[in-house]
Formats: sequence, C-alpha cells, structure tokens
Amino acid sequence: MEQESIIYKNILANMSDGVMTIDLKGQIITFNPAAANILGLKEEDVLGKKFAQVFFEYEGNDDFNQAILDAIYESNVGHRAMVDFDTGKGIVSLSLSTSFLHDRRDGELEKVAIIAVFSDVSEVKKLRDAEMRLTEDLKAKHGELQDAYLKIEESNENLNSALKRVQVVRIFATIFIIAIFLGTGLFMWNKKPAARATTAGRSLETREDATQLGTFVVQTGSVSSTISLPGILEPLKVVNVVSPLAGKIKERLFNYGEHVEKGQALVKMDTSEVEVRYREAKGAYMKSLQMLRELENWVNGSEVRRSRRSLTMAKRSMESQQRRLEDTERLYEKGIVPASEYESAKEQLHNLKLDYKAAQEELKSVLERGSSENIEIARLETENTRVKVRYTKAQIKMATIVAPVSGIVILPDTAKDKRDSKTVEKGVTFDQGQVMVLIGDLAGLSVKTRVDEVEISKIKKGQKVIVSGDAFSDISLDGEISHISSQATKQGDVPSFEITVKVKQLSAEHRKWARLGMSANLEVVIYNKSDALMVPIDCVKSIGSDWLVRVRDRATREIREIKVETGITTLDSVEILKGLKPGDEVVN
Repeated sequence: MEQESIIYKNILANMSDGVMTIDLKGQIITFNPAAANILGLKEEDVLGKKFAQVFFEYEGNDDFNQAILDAIYESNVGHRAMVDFDTGKGIVSLSLSTSFLHDRRDGELEKVAIIAVFSDVSEVKKLRDAEMRLTEDLKAKHGELQDAYLKIEESNENLNSALKRVQVVRIFATIFIIAIFLGTGLFMWNKKPAARATTAGRSLETREDATQLGTFVVQTGSVSSTISLPGILEPLKVVNVVSPLAGKIKERLFNYGEHVEKGQALVKMDTSEVEVRYREAKGAYMKSLQMLRELENWVNGSEVRRSRRSLTMAKRSMESQQRRLEDTERLYEKGIVPASEYESAKEQLHNLKLDYKAAQEELKSVLERGSSENIEIARLETENTRVKVRYTKAQIKMATIVAPVSGIVILPDTAKDKRDSKTVEKGVTFDQGQVMVLIGDLAGLSVKTRVDEVEISKIKKGQKVIVSGDAFSDISLDGEISHISSQATKQGDVPSFEITVKVKQLSAEHRKWARLGMSANLEVVIYNKSDALMVPIDCVKSIGSDWLVRVRDRATREIREIKVETGITTLDSVEILKGLKPGDEVVN
C-alpha cells in the first residue's frame, strides 16, 4: 500500500493537468503542482483549507466556483465546462471536468470526495479565435473576388458592344483586328459558364456540408437538481409520559426500544403514600362538612342557646338586685340599716349590670359566628377538602400508567440532564409531573440534518425531499422541509444550520422496518421543472459572458447564431431560459 501511495503521488506530481480533490466537508485534500501553476496559487496556501475559504475570496471567478458547486449539488452526474479564471496576473481559460469519487465500504459504494481536473486551454482558445477571424477574413476576400469578377464581366459586355460598333464602321479596314477581338471575346465568353459551374459547385458543396451538420429540434422536458445530505431517523413527534403522583416504581411493564400500543400498561406505582394522603383528605372533608352543617343551623345550636341562657340569668340577677337596692335604700333612710350595707348593695347592682352587658356582647359574638360569610367560608373549605379527596382517589386509580399513543419507547438521554432524566426501574422515586417515559410517535418520521453556510441559501421551507437509506435501499419516502434554524452552530470551523425533514405519514409496512437512529440519505429537490427547454451541451458555446446557439431557419435553411440565457446544466444537456422556443432547429 505504501508503494502504491508513492506511485499515485508521483503521478499527480508529474501530471500536466491540474487536479484538485475536495472531501464531503468542503476541505481541499489534493492540489497537485500543475493545479498550483495553472491557478497561480501555492500548494501550502490551499491544502487543508476549505474550498469557500480559498476561492470565494477571489472576485471574477464565479463561473469556476459555480462549476465546482454544481458538481456537489448534482453528485449523480459528471460535469464538463469551459470557464475563465482570474489568477491575479491575467485571465486563463480552463477546460474543467468534475465528478464524484466513490469508495466501496461493506460491499456498498459510498461517495467520499469530489475531484476536479482542469487544463489551461488559453492558447487553444486564442488559436480558435484566430481561426474564426481568418475564416471571416477569407469570407470577406471571397466577396471581393466575386465583386471583381462581376466587374470584369460587365467590362467584357461593354467591350463586345464597342467591337460590334467598330465592325459596322470599319468592317473592311480592320477585319484582322476584329477577328482578334472576336477571338478574345469568345474566349472570355466561354470562360464565364465554367466559372458559373465552379461557383454552383461550391454552393452545392456548402449545402451538402450543411446537411451533414448535427441538428436537434428543441423540445420541452423535465429537469431537476438536488442536494444530498446525511440524516438520522427520529419519530414524527415525542410524547412525554409524566408521573401522576409522587412515589416509587412498583413494577415496570415495558422494555426500552419496543413498540407499545395506545392504552397498554407501562408502569405500576407504589400507592402507600398517596393512600395516606387520601385518608387525611377524607377526614378533613368529614370535619369541614360537619362544621358547615352546624353553621347552617347555628341560630338553633347549643352555643347560641347557652349564650341566650347566660343573658337571661344575668338580666334576672340584675333586676333582683335592683329591687333589693331599693328596699335597702328605704331602710337606710329610716336609719334601720347602716350606710355600709346600702353602699354594698349599690356596688353589687353595678357588677350585675356589667355581667348583663357582657352576656349581651357574648350572645352577639356567638350569633356572628353563624353569619352568611362564615357559612360561605365553611362551604368553600368543604369543597376544597372534597376536591382533595377526589384528586387523591384519582391518583390511586392512575397508579397504573398507560401509553397515551402508539409508538416506540425511547431511552432518555441521561447525559444531557442527570438531575431530571431517569430510567424507569423498580424502587426508583419520581416526583409528581416528572417525565418518566418518552414515546416516539411512528405515525410518521422526522429526519434531522445540518447544512453548511454555502448551501443554506438554496434550502427553503416546504421543499420536497426524497428520503432513502442504506438499510432500506429499495424504499424511498416522500418528505418535506418543515424547519430551518435561523442560528448557526459550528462543527469544527464550518458554521452549519440544523434543518428538519418530516415524513408526515408511514404505511403499516414502512413502520415494520423503521428503526429510530437509522442513518438516512436525503435528496433535497432544490430545482424541478417539468417543461424545461433542453438542448445538447455541444450546441451551446460561450463567448465572453455570452452563451450562443446556432439555429437553422426552416424556411431559408440559413444558419445564424443567437444569444440565449441558460439555466441548469446536466451531464449532456443545458436548460435554455430565453432565446429559444419549442420546435426550433439547433445545429451543433
């Protein structure tokens, strides 16, 4: 292998054609001395760098860059083109051909790089231009000779007329001279048909050559262009199954990676803790319900009756003391009882009045406890405890967790979030609302991929995508681009953008072989036209920045060059956007 590598390096080093190889990441991995000499670049300034980093900085080389990009976008065909390249010291004309390099891995051909081979044809182009100018000059000279010949014919006719007049005037005196001139005139006259025959032969030969030219009638056809991208199969959507209660796992009823049906039991939770909360909630509900009933009949309740009795007794005691005080006061005025007894009776009456007032206030306070506001508060508390009872009872019923949709049980990525991501195992504790299981819905598929900054401008939302893969090479799925990230992330030194392709529906047969994480090949259709005007690539030539096509007039059979506007180029054809119409006859 080492010897073969040396041989290959020597071949590249001694080639007269420039050779440049670009890997699938856009990095230049081969750039031989001939390529450096032709393009006016140094090998060390090119090798190992990105194609865009080296060549997009040079202005005026759009044709060269576009030819390389076309090879990337249309990897299933090769390309040949004539392009100009500005080396900084002058413009050189290049004959450029591009194709994909393949490598057989595990019995399958895989694309590994793009190879561009080019040669400097500036001298050849100059010679062709000189040849065209010489041809034009010869045509001009030929026209001048024809004009001179016509003038000679006209002179001969004038001379013949003059000779005839001389014959009439000098018929006898100049017979010998007339004979000479007649002989000369006859000689020139006989030469005329021969020249005409020669001219006619040349026109016929030209027509015969014209009939031998290759012709092509312009017709409409379909043409498309795609970008190839790698991707990974993912579910159409991921449904989170959360824990309905806080507690431990009692039993796991599934295996990660297996397909489950909607309604299938997945996990059984330990309900001992929630059963305690249920009993507590039920006891609180019973107490609050009892209190509500008491308040609703508060006026006839025991506390109100007791307060009323206390008030009645305080009133009777106060009235009795009031009568005793009056009797004591009469006896005191007659001097029967001492003043101290009278003062003592007055003080007792005062205290009993205070007790009566306190009994009134107590009754008022007790009655206020049965007000409508307190009854409403008790009713709300009762409803809250009733809800808690229902909620905890429902949690007990939800202790067996079922799949909300049919799909694949996905193993959580614990590397991303070690705190929240857990695998479901017996004895593991989950908080209420914490994600337990992820189910990938396989009603359809999504494919995540990345596009570099060179190609992202060609990607549009809604573009058709053909999804295939090495594991399902005989099947292709129709998808479309559903999401394009607006923010780039770097992979190495190259910014790239994440895009998502969705296959909205899978058949039952497709779901059988679909496996999450499979690699996929994406063909993004960036251009598709069913009524494109296509002509053979040999019929289109470039002069400067113009593209020209030779068209034959069907009526006069005259061939003329017209300027056209070109579109996409395939292996053997060029799309014509302007300048031609269906039915035109093109000559190569």
